[in-house]
Amino acid sequence: MATIKTQSGSLDVIAGGSMESAGELGVLFGCHRGVCGKCATDIAAGMDNLSERSDEEKAMDLDPSRRLMCQCRIMQGTVELDLP
Repeated sequence: MATIKTQSGSLDVIAGGSMESAGELGVLFGCHRGVCGKCATDIAAGMDNLSERSDEEKAMDLDPSRRLMCQCRIMQGTVELDLP
């Protein structure tokens, strides 16, 4: 198991699973394909527990502390999201 955390709560998920589960914690999604950037989220802790950046994320040239939740997977451990 792995855990996605925010200031308002946490969610246990399957290790290796999509970060789209973060929608249950308040992350907003749009296209689900890495094109619109709506799900770009600041990672407060646990960046090393996420999969490598996708080509879509690289093309978007996000700040190093941000990831597209529709493109990454939580591989292990805990990832803490910094949501407004």
